[in-house]
Amino acid sequence: MGLRGRVLGLTVTGTLLAVLSAGCGGGDALSKKQYVSQLNAMCEDFSAREKKIGEPQTVRDLAEIGPRVLDAFEQAIADKVRNLKAPDEVADQADRLVELADEQRDVLADLVDAAKAKDVAKVNELVSKNETLNEEANSLTRKLGAQACAEK
Repeated sequence: MGLRGRVLGLTVTGTLLAVLSAGCGGGDALSKKQYVSQLNAMCEDFSAREKKIGEPQTVRDLAEIGPRVLDAFEQAIADKVRNLKAPDEVADQADRLVELADEQRDVLADLVDAAKAKDVAKVNELVSKNETLNEEANSLTRKLGAQACAEK
């Protein structure tokens, strides 16, 4: 797959993973149904923001719109997800999703930096890393039933 195709898939698949970063925060634990519902709502919010921003077609596009995608991710997901308290029955999965989300945020930030530096080799490396993170996150979200978060 060429750079264009890899960058195209970057934003939607890469950032949805981070939606699933729940499991931390105070208060009473949610039921599994409530937890999944809130994850789905965050994913839908992020997806709508991302569609409004658009998908990068080139490394230059990534340098220009990548910061907005990262901001949207932080507003729709990262800033909210830690307020969710996963039920005990899915706590291990939620903890792993938190770790994946942290990694995803770092990869997205690094992608923006690499694109701004016009470092195509680094962009390709990070897109590949992003795809690996997405695969694991999508598998976990499918198991949880958060279909709006799992890549179709």
